[in-house]
Amino acid sequence: MAVGKYRTGALNAENTLQVQSAVARNYRPDIDGLRALAVLPVVLGHASVRGFSGGFVGVDIFFVISGYLITGILVRDLAAGRYSIAEFYRRRILRIFPVLFAVLATSTLVAIGYLLPTELVRYAGSLGATTLFSSNILFYSESGYFDAASNTKPLLHTWSLAVEEQFYILWPLLLAWIGASRMTLLRLTVAAICMASFVASILFLNINPSATFYLLPTRACELALGAMLALTGNPIRNRWVNDLLGALGLAAILTSIWLYDEMMLFPGAAAALPCGGALLLLMTGASGGWVSRLFSLSPAVFVGKISYSLYMWHWPVIVFAKIAFLQNGLTPQMQVIEIGVSFLLAVLSWKFIERPFRTNVAHWRTRDVFKGALIAMALMIGTAGALLALRGMPDRYSEEQQAVANYLSMDVELAYRRGTCFRAGPQGEIDPSCITPKTRKPVVLLLGDSHAAHLWPGFAQNPGQYEVLQATVAGCRPLIHPDPSTRCRRLFNDMLLKWAPEHRPAVILLSAKWRPNDLVLLEKTLDKMASRNLNIVLIGPIPQYTAALPRLLAVALGRGDRDLLRRSLRTQQFTMDRQLREMAERRGIIYVSLIDLLCRGQTCKTLAKPPIPMQFDHGHLTEEGSELVVRNILPYIDLAVERNGIGRSNPNQKSIIPVAREDSLP
Repeated sequence: MAVGKYRTGALNAENTLQVQSAVARNYRPDIDGLRALAVLPVVLGHASVRGFSGGFVGVDIFFVISGYLITGILVRDLAAGRYSIAEFYRRRILRIFPVLFAVLATSTLVAIGYLLPTELVRYAGSLGATTLFSSNILFYSESGYFDAASNTKPLLHTWSLAVEEQFYILWPLLLAWIGASRMTLLRLTVAAICMASFVASILFLNINPSATFYLLPTRACELALGAMLALTGNPIRNRWVNDLLGALGLAAILTSIWLYDEMMLFPGAAAALPCGGALLLLMTGASGGWVSRLFSLSPAVFVGKISYSLYMWHWPVIVFAKIAFLQNGLTPQMQVIEIGVSFLLAVLSWKFIERPFRTNVAHWRTRDVFKGALIAMALMIGTAGALLALRGMPDRYSEEQQAVANYLSMDVELAYRRGTCFRAGPQGEIDPSCITPKTRKPVVLLLGDSHAAHLWPGFAQNPGQYEVLQATVAGCRPLIHPDPSTRCRRLFNDMLLKWAPEHRPAVILLSAKWRPNDLVLLEKTLDKMASRNLNIVLIGPIPQYTAALPRLLAVALGRGDRDLLRRSLRTQQFTMDRQLREMAERRGIIYVSLIDLLCRGQTCKTLAKPPIPMQFDHGHLTEEGSELVVRNILPYIDLAVERNGIGRSNPNQKSIIPVAREDSLP
């Protein structure tokens, strides 16, 4: 269908009334209030405010709202015989483009000032993809457990905008093809799309969770759900029933915000709770009940009005703040600053960018709008191309800085054996070959999360006299859980309670990114293992930093600030090291203190060898760092084997890592 007007012809009076009754026509302040409920959890969740771990569901609420409003507009135009695809896209451009390109232009200037060359190259790719509304596809293709951290991707949040725009390339065409005169067919079609997308989301969540999260086919159900409501309306006329349903909808959304977190598989069936809640609030919001009045309060309506600007600005603010201040975590002061700056930019953006384009829609000719959009897109794509051609402008940094910064883009997926012996998420199983002995050497079983997996490259290079087996799952500590409700918990319960007693490995290495709330369960785990006469070596926490170590090294070199690395150490790891050491000593268990091996006081070794950093992010080891650390763990394994009477220790095996000095910078 060519871009232009598509008129459906005259409709009979009965069908016209049917369409008009199914689609809301008047402004509803409660919908702006619902937008506030969508955007605030997103902002607060991204700012790491406690209680908003599931704030990401705000995006799903936005999808339902968008499907409801856009479908309502399109079907009203179809019913009135004034449907125009060109007009739809003109309004869509005026709604989306001004703020979007203001954010892109501002983010690009800041990125050039703060991002390291490899990061700027990656940013340029996302800039081009965002401009073409395909950033969701790009971020899906980049997704991986050790992919560049999300807090170094200023445009990551634009994936949701890309999903919406891809949906609205097809949606107006589908509605126009069916037409408003065939409402039954239209409803059935939308229902079928919604159901097919939802089923696909559930089925593919365990197969490819990243694709399910980022791509349109498994997200279309959320937009189509809102569209279904626009086509059917609310058949309930009882105000008390509407109030009850509205309260249930609000409770569903608040529950998902409070209980969900980044470790859960999403969307899938879990998306039904926030999306269903949003549907109920949209359905009952026009009833005038207490829920509707709550969402129609002025503060809620105002936040809803600025919600698009707030969503677009908040993530770049948070990302660049983390980069500029070299922080992976947030202090309460930084949280307040980031949220405050986001709101300030949102209000200014809404007042001086959004409103002029939205309130004067009729003054913008279609040809001028399309021309302006193409010019803006061309400028951004040209900028992205220039940054790529310039290879991230490396001349901004010295050769030494570039050398260490290159490790920010290190690919360790293969080295850590992701997909077989290391599962980067709660889905999937450990390959049986990873825990099947193939020689007659004493077996060392490596169990834990990614902080166990990062030891594998060292064992692969220097296994000593042992056969090392690996069973590691990201984000899951090697503990015996009384409630094995997740796949990774069941794995470690099986490994520690069934596999280990049956196979009797010479040594079991327990290594993880230990947390304070692990201590009680870890004590019980160690006691249960001791009661089964299993030989445990407990490995303590690795030194960790507030930002990626290569970034800290590059910045320290640029500033000549040797003390930056010490100031950037996370002191919690030192406390955890003492607690774990005491726990092991009370039980006579051999304990490996990586803090003692790598640090002198509050100064830790940062280079495996110049210019190779010990770690490529805030804590995970490079291959060279892993090989160096494992050479120091092997004597402890020898001691454990000798103590257990399985073999003899190697008298030539000695710790060779020098303690960190201030000259550890290249």
